[in-house]
Amino acid sequence: MKRRDTMERTITYFDTDGHQNTDRTIELAVAYCRDYGIRKIVVASSSGATALKLKDKAGDDLTVIAVTYGAGSRFVEEVEAFNKNYETLRSRNILTVRGIHALSGVERALENRYKTGFMPLNIVADTLRLFSQGMKVCVEVAIMAAEAGFITPKEDVVVLGGSGEGADTAVLMKPGYAATLFDIKIREILCMPRS
Repeated sequence: MKRRDTMERTITYFDTDGHQNTDRTIELAVAYCRDYGIRKIVVASSSGATALKLKDKAGDDLTVIAVTYGAGSRFVEEVEAFNKNYETLRSRNILTVRGIHALSGVERALENRYKTGFMPLNIVADTLRLFSQGMKVCVEVAIMAAEAGFITPKEDVVVLGGSGEGADTAVLMKPGYAATLFDIKIREILCMPRS
């Protein structure tokens, strides 16, 4: 029987979730990309602020892809804030994705209409939340970026997500499309909250 190669990596755990972990999450993600030759970083960014902060740290040698709420989102203030930052994001060469949430989408309309929480995508989302809200967001925005054509299942990418504002979770992923959800691989956890 052939012995498999192993590796050791460090995972950073934050005591609490939230935006106060954004700077450290960005620092860890950019350092990982540079150390291991990852060229693309996907980031959830409701207003565009986290994407801009990431771009400041990443510079021009890494592609930053900002994923935000769809235009019809209930988060109206965040949509308006992203709209205000859109030209700044474009001028900084940040790719942007706006679309329906990959882990709720049209199912949200059924949930709202029929007052039921038992939807298949809710089960997937809640399972990812067992790790952290940010883990669920990472998977969701990676799907959205893949569906927009900015990343493919043939490449590893670093993905940042959070719990509300900012970022508190970063992972190395082999992304996938909505139709190939179960082919997605979370290959490494760089950081996440313990709470």
